[in-house]
Amino acid sequence: MRVMEQWAPAWCAESWDHVGLQVGDPSAPAPKAWTALELNEKLLEEALEAGAAMLLVHHPVLFQPLEQLRSDQPETARLIKAACASMAIFAAHTNLDSAPGGVNDVLGGCLGLQELTPLVPAKAGHEAKLVVFTPPETLDEISAALFSAGAGRTGKYRECSFAGVGVGNFLAPKDGDPYMGRPGQKEMVEELRLEVVVPVNRIPQALEAVRRVHPYEEPVVDVHYLRQPPKGFGLGRVGRLKAPEEAGSLARRAAAELGAGWAHMGGRPPRKIERVAVVGGSGGDLLPQAASAGAQLLITGEARHHVSQQAADLGLGILCLGHYQTEAVIVEPWAHRLSRELASQGLNCIVEPYTGGRDPWQPVVPKED
Repeated sequence: MRVMEQWAPAWCAESWDHVGLQVGDPSAPAPKAWTALELNEKLLEEALEAGAAMLLVHHPVLFQPLEQLRSDQPETARLIKAACASMAIFAAHTNLDSAPGGVNDVLGGCLGLQELTPLVPAKAGHEAKLVVFTPPETLDEISAALFSAGAGRTGKYRECSFAGVGVGNFLAPKDGDPYMGRPGQKEMVEELRLEVVVPVNRIPQALEAVRRVHPYEEPVVDVHYLRQPPKGFGLGRVGRLKAPEEAGSLARRAAAELGAGWAHMGGRPPRKIERVAVVGGSGGDLLPQAASAGAQLLITGEARHHVSQQAADLGLGILCLGHYQTEAVIVEPWAHRLSRELASQGLNCIVEPYTGGRDPWQPVVPKED
């Protein structure tokens, strides 16, 4: 869970979404975990048989409020079965869409797009700068406490901080017990100014971590909310093809690459396409943003009927390749990345992708006469 929060933090999920641990005990061991697009009966049976202790799924298993939790209803029966087997289920949905290296980066890479950037960059206000003043000898301990609370991440880098030397002044109360100096005396002491970036939703944990290990009776901590958006986060991606490609050829190639049984093109794509936007799943609502980004084609999984006319009015094309096909691309890279991250942090867990998934919507083949 901590590794997932470092990669695809919950703050970058959409406000309507439900992500994180949805079933299970957060303190339970997870010697084996599987990644998958979504939970179904077949996946659950195979995971239990294989001894998987945790499922990481893209589509949340708890999305709408539950009024009943019954074993005779398939949707909730699966949750009961998982819980009774002590299996944890963790959802990473729009946060995995938005995060660098997530669904849309993988989708764009599969289709040969270069120079990918977020189509809708994440808004500012999700990060803060935490500043704490500390004696030099406790710098390492306080830094470690902050890092363990989720602070100090900048892009792919971890345990990032800055420390500057300064002079602190204070007058300790007569009945105080100062770490440095004497009660009732004014003091000037050498201190370090420690700065780290922390996600806004982790500020309470970071403050608690500082106060737990700081040697001062009254540690001084400042929190400055940052106005710049975090780099690389956001919905969708836009990029360019290595060379311009004819619209029909691109559609056929994309469908073959993703294993889509059909491809529907709408709007008004130009004959040759170079700049393309991608949105895994249902991305028709981001058509105006794709047009504003200069995309000549938006590739997504599905869209509403009238989006095709909207695309024509905006002067670009829209290509739908299936909700499942445009998101299932994340399952294997997800498992591989988790395996690397866990190993680099000294955590023992086997992470495997579930490759037995199948699009629940299947094309109907006309019967031959």
